[in-house]
Amino acid sequence: MKRVLSLFLLNLIVWFTPASAYAIYDPTTVANNKYGILVVDTNDIPELPALLNSTGGDWGYVTLVIPGGDRDHNKWQKIFDQLRRLHLIPILRLATHVQGSSWMKPSESDIREWVQFLSGLNWPIENRYIVIFNEPNHAKEWGNTIDPEGYAKILVTFAKELKASSEDFFILPAGLDASAASDGQSLDEVEFLTRMKQAEPSVFEFLDGWTSHAYPNPGFSGSPAASGRRSLRAYQWELGILRSLGVTKNFPVFITETGWLHSQGKFTNPKLLSPESVGENIRYAASSVWNDPIIAAVTPFIFNYQDTLFDHFSWRQFGSDSYYPHYYTYQSIPKIKGMPRQKQSYQTDDSFFPKTLITDSTYTFSVSITNAGQGILDPRDGYTLQLRDKTTSFSVIVDPLPFLEPGEKSIIRFHLQTPKKLGLYPLAMVLMHNTQETTLAEQSINIVSPPTLDVHTQLGWRTTSDANDVQILIYDNDMLLQKIPQLKMKMGQVLVGDLTNIIPGNEYRIVLLVPQYLPRQYIGVLGGTLTSITLKRLLPFDINEDGAFTIADLVALIGFSPKSIFSLFFGP
Repeated sequence: MKRVLSLFLLNLIVWFTPASAYAIYDPTTVANNKYGILVVDTNDIPELPALLNSTGGDWGYVTLVIPGGDRDHNKWQKIFDQLRRLHLIPILRLATHVQGSSWMKPSESDIREWVQFLSGLNWPIENRYIVIFNEPNHAKEWGNTIDPEGYAKILVTFAKELKASSEDFFILPAGLDASAASDGQSLDEVEFLTRMKQAEPSVFEFLDGWTSHAYPNPGFSGSPAASGRRSLRAYQWELGILRSLGVTKNFPVFITETGWLHSQGKFTNPKLLSPESVGENIRYAASSVWNDPIIAAVTPFIFNYQDTLFDHFSWRQFGSDSYYPHYYTYQSIPKIKGMPRQKQSYQTDDSFFPKTLITDSTYTFSVSITNAGQGILDPRDGYTLQLRDKTTSFSVIVDPLPFLEPGEKSIIRFHLQTPKKLGLYPLAMVLMHNTQETTLAEQSINIVSPPTLDVHTQLGWRTTSDANDVQILIYDNDMLLQKIPQLKMKMGQVLVGDLTNIIPGNEYRIVLLVPQYLPRQYIGVLGGTLTSITLKRLLPFDINEDGAFTIADLVALIGFSPKSIFSLFFGP
């Protein structure tokens, strides 16, 4: 009973989630490389950047089909990680599985598993493009039935549950066959869309974009200059139908299937267009049809298909690793550098800045950082670490940033020079990628005067512990921060002011060097004003001043008079 009640409450939340809460963005409003391709074999993905990100382009699109039986999280996360590295944007088209001669009709009971799977992936970019199945106005694509009402219900339910899971899901409807007739095996698109609207009046309000299969018909061999429902401009006709149905929403268009049949394949068909002619059609389409600013993506059908079913659509030659001429035409189309939005998120194990630092000091900070976002932190891709200081009193030098994929951890190291003026300074450390700014740390630092160190000790068993040429070394672990030479010891006391490059409250190693005496060290905290420390008695066993007591020191004593030796131990 509790489980039933929980599911009921969850469904209430899902169904009444307002559309205005969604955080997806229209890809046509940012720098967008609209060119892509449809791929059926994910093993072909490494070959795609040469085609889609050519001529200065970046972040092209890839339409991928995922059957319900292929919901393997590890497999698809590796694919998404690969797409991220290659700067390719996935458009994921959902599918069921083939039973007999048709695709199974999806069940509402499968939606929860789909949502859980899709939500569990770290997507390459912020928008998660999802196409809800394929051409349901064909019976063979929908369990051998024509059911626009059923498809509308599935579409709405999917959209609501995906949006409830993540505000980043970008919902796209199935592309319809605009050329299909109402003949029992298919349904005219106008009637299909009309019946969808009648069954679910708000169905189109749940969409974020429009999917079009804008093929050049008849026979996938039509002119690129044609218009209407059986042309490359079918999407315009479809948007007109939506407007006639009262839909006022402006959709970016995703042409996830298009293209011409060509004569080459397993068997040559001279009645079809030559690959060269297909290339000319592509060139024309790119300069006239596909340059429409409402088009977000164009992914022609199909990159590689080595079988008789679609071999005359394939861009890769049959039985070869080479490509047909229209591949190179598409490759040569001028493209732009896409800049899709990515979630930039980083976790640090340490604070970037201490609360208190010393004036006119230089510090080196190493901070552990984990990439918890979508982007790859790559200095070659425009990532920079910058200090935000409104007073411009600080200066910073950043070591080369690490290459950091999502989930990876590394170290960021930078060197900070503090100002000479006392005060409280608000600072922020930000990671910049193009124009996107991610704040890694933000706090105020109190800049204080250099503190003083008061060292007490005794030289041997001398009654008066005085010495010249005394040195003090201050280490942070094994790194020497400060060497202070030519100090004087008076009555066993060495007073050192103006200590810079330290962090008040941190632990340091302090080494005292007196000529001909073995060094002494102290490990402890240095305060912000005055720190007094007492070292053990210094022993006069470093005659040759190499920092250790060895046979060489005994040899060196030969040159000393008895009085000098006595003075080292007992003094005047």
